[in-house]
Amino acid sequence: MLFQRWSTSTEFPSIFATSWGSLILLLVAMPPAAAQNIAFAPPPPATASVTAASGQPYGIASIEIPLRNPVLGNGPPPLNLAGSVSPAIFVVSENVQSRAARLPSESPLPPLGRGRLLGRVGNLIREIANGDQERMETVARRITFLFQGNQPFSVDVVDRNGVVGRFDVRPVDDPNLQQELLADWWTDFTANAKAQIDATDTPPWVQTYLVGMLSGRFGLPLPDWYGNTGDETNEDPLLMTLNWIAGAAKVSDRVFASAAAGRDLDAHGTTAATDVAALPVPQPIAWQPTDYPVDPGAPEPEIEPLADHVPPECFYIRYGKFENYLWFQDLTDEHGGDISRMITLSGLSNDGGERLTKQLGIQMTVMGRMLGPTIITDQAIIGRDLYLQDGAAMGVVFQPTNAFLLRSSLNNDRTTLASASDDITLKNVSLENGVGTLLRSTDNVIRSYMVERDEFICITNSEAIAERFLEVGRTGESLGKTEAFRLARTLHPLSVDDTIFAYFSPEMLQGLLSPQYLIELRRRMQSEADIALVHLARLAAASQATGGPETANSFGATSASSAANNPPMREIEPLVAAGFLPVGFGERADGSGVFTVGDRVLDTRRGARGSFLPIPDSPIDSVTATEAEWFAEISAAYGEQFRSFDPIFVGVKRELIESPANPDGSPGTQDTELRERLLIHAEVAPWQPDNYGWWAKQLGPATPVSIRFAPDDIVAVQAHVASDALGPPTHLFAAIKDSNPPQPEAFDGILGSYQALKLLPGYLGAWPLPGALDRLPLGLGRGQPVGPNMSRLLGGVYRFTGGEFSILSFDPELLTQTVPELAAEEVGDSAQLRAHIGNLRGSQLEDWVNQFVYQRASTTSEAGADFLASLCGQLGTPPEDAVEQAKLILGGEVQCALGGEYQPLPRLAGSPGSPRWTSTAWGAGDSAPAALPPASYQAPILQWFRGADATVTQYANRLVADAVIEIARVRPNPAAGQ
Repeated sequence: MLFQRWSTSTEFPSIFATSWGSLILLLVAMPPAAAQNIAFAPPPPATASVTAASGQPYGIASIEIPLRNPVLGNGPPPLNLAGSVSPAIFVVSENVQSRAARLPSESPLPPLGRGRLLGRVGNLIREIANGDQERMETVARRITFLFQGNQPFSVDVVDRNGVVGRFDVRPVDDPNLQQELLADWWTDFTANAKAQIDATDTPPWVQTYLVGMLSGRFGLPLPDWYGNTGDETNEDPLLMTLNWIAGAAKVSDRVFASAAAGRDLDAHGTTAATDVAALPVPQPIAWQPTDYPVDPGAPEPEIEPLADHVPPECFYIRYGKFENYLWFQDLTDEHGGDISRMITLSGLSNDGGERLTKQLGIQMTVMGRMLGPTIITDQAIIGRDLYLQDGAAMGVVFQPTNAFLLRSSLNNDRTTLASASDDITLKNVSLENGVGTLLRSTDNVIRSYMVERDEFICITNSEAIAERFLEVGRTGESLGKTEAFRLARTLHPLSVDDTIFAYFSPEMLQGLLSPQYLIELRRRMQSEADIALVHLARLAAASQATGGPETANSFGATSASSAANNPPMREIEPLVAAGFLPVGFGERADGSGVFTVGDRVLDTRRGARGSFLPIPDSPIDSVTATEAEWFAEISAAYGEQFRSFDPIFVGVKRELIESPANPDGSPGTQDTELRERLLIHAEVAPWQPDNYGWWAKQLGPATPVSIRFAPDDIVAVQAHVASDALGPPTHLFAAIKDSNPPQPEAFDGILGSYQALKLLPGYLGAWPLPGALDRLPLGLGRGQPVGPNMSRLLGGVYRFTGGEFSILSFDPELLTQTVPELAAEEVGDSAQLRAHIGNLRGSQLEDWVNQFVYQRASTTSEAGADFLASLCGQLGTPPEDAVEQAKLILGGEVQCALGGEYQPLPRLAGSPGSPRWTSTAWGAGDSAPAALPPASYQAPILQWFRGADATVTQYANRLVADAVIEIARVRPNPAAGQ
């Protein structure tokens, strides 16, 4: 493994080109022999210092190579080891620096000869480039590494320019020297690990594992940064809980760090073995009952029969007609089977929906598409959570048109699956409220209960959901009978005929914060960390068994003969005994653990990662002191902030947009783009503003008045606000012209953002109280008159005031052109927030959006390549195995966010360093994405987005959001059978 403490580039100020151009010409004109003296030539071997001490489990060696002439700044490139006879691992390279006594410009002119003048010129150049930085100079190069054994051996030290030299290493038996060298190596090793973590968006699991593992093996202290995200001490408990529920990366990273260290970083001084689950399960959060404002005299809302068979604690996503389900499925398939890809591609594939479909044993066939509408009247997805990546508790409820045909079809599919594999069983099961069948594999990859009540059929992966489905069918205490759902159907009646209707009940949302859910979610993350650790430990053991990554061939793979002589460890117990896994690994408080089956690593209770046992089916009988304390903090925070959770519902209705007619009245031309309009209506009802604190108190009353913007405003937002800072209710609005704004990177930093905003063609305004801008912070709204109704404010901002309007912009001409277009007019609906985004396709703003998304995707794409490179370089993984090993470690396939395929770049034989990875989306042979998007790249959102308008209205007891979004889809091609 090689950690590098070396900057790969140096920026020279522009003055260099003018003031020192003659020096460059002088260097170019020098004879080749003289110019060669500038290179960092190796000293005679006698001048290098080689120190080595044997020990257990590893010895340690350090080679320090002094430079003939000190070099200002970072100095030479990092050192590495070529193939060595003795296994050398965990290499750290650094340049030894000291404070320069005086700058080169302060030193007397050296005599001619032996390249001293050229060295002086080089140092002068570096002095100018470094400016006012501290006067540090590199005086030597050092490489430190671990090795096994106590016999002398030789190593070839190389850098990117070639061989530096061969050095003999003769270990001595000196424990004090070993500890001294080890302490210095550990400081550099952990510092460089932290630098690598900070440098990329890659999950830091490789570096975290190595630091945790080596800390345990050597008894070395964990660094202060280990497992920290930088904000743990001041994190709000509410936000912390949301991070846990959402599976935020920083939460999983900390859980992983705890597992790698062999102790809970949040439990003071305890280990997994000492923190025993001996306490009772905590009491749930004391939610308060909610009053639902239903008019007693109002007619009873129509409730769909399907809702009368859904447990109240489940979410409810209803498609209604089978054709609506097919529409959503086709839309998902158009975007690679992951609806989130409509916005952007992530660095990790999201195949949770595909895994759930496989787990339930529901197959969509051509015959099913044809016959589905004739045998299914209504259908909905229900569940207790949406943890698709780990293993959700979900199912499907059908209302058949013909129960016999649907039942027969489903049973036939289940029988076929069970017959196809000896690992899958299909059996009858007796539940407390009825009977059903269970289709299951031992690892839970297949787990499907099928139960029926009153000719309504439920297929679910959760025994608890199956049981509750039968129970509510018997008792009638269903979702459709709750006051909250009936209020939702009063506000958003069934007659709207939504394509998709989603409802999230208070019981479901509160259930996510129950002790059962949160504590099991915490234990799930610990299990995922354990599974990933076993895969990493296997790689580390295999790497050291075959001589480590430093003895790899030109493509990173170790030789077959070496692998045969040193078979790698695969089982957990040997990995623990050898120190690749922490002591006490797998000793969990709940009695569960992990075990291996070939290459797979499974949880003894939860099964395979990605198909974990649903949380409702994994009851908790007792908790540890750490878990009890953790939940008590969450309970106190939510009990103080929230009386209860408000129900949420969303309706989506689609409309086909026909092509405009020709002037003669004939039908318009139909191109390959099919346009649809999505009408989205969302409500939080009843809405309890006190639950949301400051955020719910900034809006004024709903108003039918809307600001009419200029035709060339492609993005426009407005808000009717009222607060102590801004005064009485007034409209604040802002817009951006259809133009070419500054590049995204221009907004980096405060000064950069200010300069970019000056070039941004937009404006900010207020109506009908122009004085509202006078109350902006720092007196930003006041300035000096520069013309009729125009003044110049602090920072070069111009302000127009007139006709009850007050508008700010950096561009006075923009104000002059825009003001005549603005007006306040009444519209047909009332709202506090309104937003408009025009069709970006073909606009001037399209290139900016495309580049913005491309740059974010490029960063993610590089992070994926860096992760694969870290597996090869730091753990010796053969490149041909790296993608599969990354999937095992991360629980999902690493994918290029630019849509390409990752490939290793071949190395020349004997070249140092780990193999670099590239993506086919970067271009042939390129080691990094291009700075600008290639002509073939189009951001995912630009492929379908064709404009949107949205409003938000806050009532006394309701929060309502409406949006109209136009989308483009590929028109079916009859010739292709679509």
